[in-house]
Amino acid sequence: MRVWAVAAALLLPVYFLYIAHFTIMGAPGTGFLQYDQAYYMAIARAYFADDGFAPLYGLPFSPDPATPRLYFQPLTLALGIAWKISGSDPGILYMTAGLLLALCCARVMISLYREVVPGPGWAAALGLLCFFWGGGCLCIVSVCYVLATGGSPLADMFHFDPNEGFWFLNLGRNLIFTTEAFYHLIFFGGIVLVLRRQFVAALLCAAILSASHPFTGLQLLAVFGVWSIVDRSFGSTGRPPLFFTAGSAALAALHIAYYLVFLDHASEEHQVLHQQWALASRLAGANWILPWSTMLAAYGPVAGLAASALVGQWRRREGLSRLQRLLLVWFAVSFALANHDLVMAPLQPLHFTRGYIWAPLFLLGAPVLVSLIARAARASNAPMMVPVLIVGLFVFDNAAWFGRAAMWEHYSNEPNGIALDAQERAVLGSLQDSHYRGYLLVSQSPKLGYLATVYSPLRAWYSHIFNTPHAKLRKAELADFFANGSEPEAWRGRPLLAVVLRQEPVIAERLETAGFSAVLTNDEFLVLARASGGP
Repeated sequence: MRVWAVAAALLLPVYFLYIAHFTIMGAPGTGFLQYDQAYYMAIARAYFADDGFAPLYGLPFSPDPATPRLYFQPLTLALGIAWKISGSDPGILYMTAGLLLALCCARVMISLYREVVPGPGWAAALGLLCFFWGGGCLCIVSVCYVLATGGSPLADMFHFDPNEGFWFLNLGRNLIFTTEAFYHLIFFGGIVLVLRRQFVAALLCAAILSASHPFTGLQLLAVFGVWSIVDRSFGSTGRPPLFFTAGSAALAALHIAYYLVFLDHASEEHQVLHQQWALASRLAGANWILPWSTMLAAYGPVAGLAASALVGQWRRREGLSRLQRLLLVWFAVSFALANHDLVMAPLQPLHFTRGYIWAPLFLLGAPVLVSLIARAARASNAPMMVPVLIVGLFVFDNAAWFGRAAMWEHYSNEPNGIALDAQERAVLGSLQDSHYRGYLLVSQSPKLGYLATVYSPLRAWYSHIFNTPHAKLRKAELADFFANGSEPEAWRGRPLLAVVLRQEPVIAERLETAGFSAVLTNDEFLVLARASGGP
């Protein structure tokens, strides 16, 4: 129980950010701390599409009710079952699951840390705090750069941290997202199981992660496969069994075949999505690639500690332990995957960061850090001043990020998290009416077009910005419909629900002329329905 209490206490920054999210000025938060997070509850609902259940789901952002059921994710399946049984608000359910998964992940992170720093004591405890909430020097470097170039430090304090720090280059920040808490729980659980020689369970973790995420699943399989080959070649004792090497290779082959071959051939819609993602990656350019300046600032401090530990061992003529070989392979594989743009066309390399480069470097250097903290306390007249300064510098990136993120969430008119006011919730509530099951939603509000897939059983013509097939075309068709009344041929024969901004009375009048009738009106929106497929 004591370890679980420590794990819960270490999650205080996560609670802090959620509190800020739910006290957004002007509209309450939903539990979705970022645009893509609602996506996963749309998937959870998709297992129960058309009043049935299937262990595979079809794309929830396809307007076609016959979209093939080709996908499976363990987490979203569990969330879908929990939602169906409890009838809970999707955002609250997602947030609650996230906090439970973060707690379990924190417990596994403590176990992994104890494999490296087994001893008790306050220095080891401060080292654990640094493992959870340590970072690089991205904020300090960004502020220095902005000051030197005449910018505003407060506005651009994460200049070198991709996407305002939401790519989570260090470790603990990942725990604010339900999905990342789950992925890290399985990834770190697999690492701990390998260290404890529970290879069957470790392969099960790899299989679960493979089914959960194309990038992180491949990453763990690559770590396991490369490490097992290295350890079987150079390790003198405790070599992994041959079935573990073969199992990792087999899972990797299935992983690649499913994500890169089967889905494209089995579904035209998925092929379209694949092309959209590739185009978005090309257009984003450097935004998907980790710059060297960012790598130095993000990983330099932990890389220095890791190098110090390894050089010290080399000088003492000590060989690498089994744990160190695993950590080095983990780092090398993750670093190579995150920089694969150097040898091939990039496939969103930033997906391979997420703390998976930072963590093995930290663990390699953790004994040096703990020793440094202890020695600094003994050498100082004020025993805790220098250790606190060391830890303060280590956690400064995350302290600054959480402070700014919470302020932004609480005070900004455009917070990162998704908020819903009473008018928006009323619209989403009306879309849940069983009378409209099977209707196609066309929304002048992109936000409600997206969230309808989360809060209602409806399909929308345009919903998620990246995961709607033919997104650019369908967005243009919606704009043409609301501007001129033009309807795509695919709408013919389908009952429609239209969400119109209340400030656009001319559009509402045109729709009523075309056979629509108002079913909900409030201060912001007008919802109109047409049961037949044509005017």
